[in-house]
Amino acid sequence: MKTSIYLPIFEALAHETRFRVFGFIYRSGKVGVRPKDVIEEFGVDSGTLDFHLKKLMSVGLVVLKTGGRRGVYCPNDNIPHELTRLFDSIQVSPDALTGDVNISALSHLGMLH
Repeated sequence: MKTSIYLPIFEALAHETRFRVFGFIYRSGKVGVRPKDVIEEFGVDSGTLDFHLKKLMSVGLVVLKTGGRRGVYCPNDNIPHELTRLFDSIQVSPDALTGDVNISALSHLGMLH
């Protein structure tokens, strides 16, 4: 497995706000979320949110689907399987996205070698 393909994704997720926003969008599934939903959930302003959403889209984690005034953000169907396993494992509670990711869990999921 060529791990360098994951570097841009990890760089994008290294920022706490983007990590939390991506987790929120990921949990929404195909339904997606409106920017207004994210702003209400995390208390970020629209300019900050736009910046973070563009970064998540640039690495292929999030896609914008048309609908409504500003569209709906959904997780990309082509997210690497190892990453979906990670986010599935921490979905138990939205609070899990605010804490530290367990490094041993990453190793167990085959993400660290």
